[in-house]
Amino acid sequence: MNLIKKSILFGTALLFSSFSAIAEIKVVTTIKPIHSLVSGVMDGVSNPSLIIEGSNSPHNFSLKPSHAKMLEEADIVFWIGEDLESFMEKPLNSLAKNAVQISFMDLKSIEKLKFREMSDHDDHDDHGHEDEHEGHDDHDDDGHKDDDHDDHGHDDHHGHEDEHEGHDDHDDDGHKDDDHDDHGHDDHHGHEDEDDDSNHEGHNHGEFDAHIWLDPVNAKAMVSEIAHELSELDPSNKSNYEKNAEKMISSLDDLIERVSTTIPKNSSFIVFHDAYQYFENRFNIKAAGALTLNPEVLPGAKQIAEIQEIIEHDSVKCIFSEPQYNPKIIEMLSADMKVLTSVLDPLGANIEAGPEMYNDLILEIASSLKDCS
Repeated sequence: MNLIKKSILFGTALLFSSFSAIAEIKVVTTIKPIHSLVSGVMDGVSNPSLIIEGSNSPHNFSLKPSHAKMLEEADIVFWIGEDLESFMEKPLNSLAKNAVQISFMDLKSIEKLKFREMSDHDDHDDHGHEDEHEGHDDHDDDGHKDDDHDDHGHDDHHGHEDEHEGHDDHDDDGHKDDDHDDHGHDDHHGHEDEDDDSNHEGHNHGEFDAHIWLDPVNAKAMVSEIAHELSELDPSNKSNYEKNAEKMISSLDDLIERVSTTIPKNSSFIVFHDAYQYFENRFNIKAAGALTLNPEVLPGAKQIAEIQEIIEHDSVKCIFSEPQYNPKIIEMLSADMKVLTSVLDPLGANIEAGPEMYNDLILEIASSLKDCS
């Protein structure tokens, strides 16, 4: 009898051990474009959770109890960073303190652009990537190293007690892969190089524009990071993550080529808020102006007058609103100046969530601009 009991107990222990070994990791993402990239890497393995759905904006989002539960149970959280999802700072420190936290703004493989001042829109000859659409292999100078995961945007709330503010030497941070030994951990001390210029109109954290996902080359770097981090947490599915990432990066290369060869370079347009410079730089176009740098700060009479002048001077054809915000000012300008109105959406509110969403988002933006040419 004792032998039978021992056999049952041993068998039960093995069963629970097996369940534990194959238990799905719980992955949380903040905005739909990130969710799409993570979904693609996790395809055939599991599905990540998404916090911000529909036409909600990360600039003024409030967590619900269901979101708090997601964060409490999370093994890993992918987000852009405090410059975009400022509502996440406290929950990450409390609810998700035991989760791996990946801030894409902290990756050195991401090309970051500084916030533009309103006057920057007046220089229509300043395009950053005139020669970067042939092969897309020459981005090393910008830090795009799709094959090397040297720099990871870890938040230091999951066991990196000995890290220093410089974050230059992380050989001992627990990642066994020798190609992954320099991690850009987010320590929530703030950004030393913060730009206090009031023209940033409410961007309270860093000097860099947080809409990094609108450059598909940045998306490639994000996919590589996602695959690496998921493989660290779930090594049994490492081959799946790596295979999916390779497929996605190839798809993103095709996307870049497709948009580069079809998007009109002579479009003259105004955007609601200045969220698109990553897209503009990548595809060698430029908005004639923006109504506001920060969507939470409505433009004043002076800015509206300047936009009206730009519309007349630059023969602007379209003014783009966003589904997250009231289009009243856009409609007023359109009626007064007799220009077309349309919608640009950096978050893809009306696009179905899933692995294809990111590519659909970039193609939708390109299509809207093409219709405006």
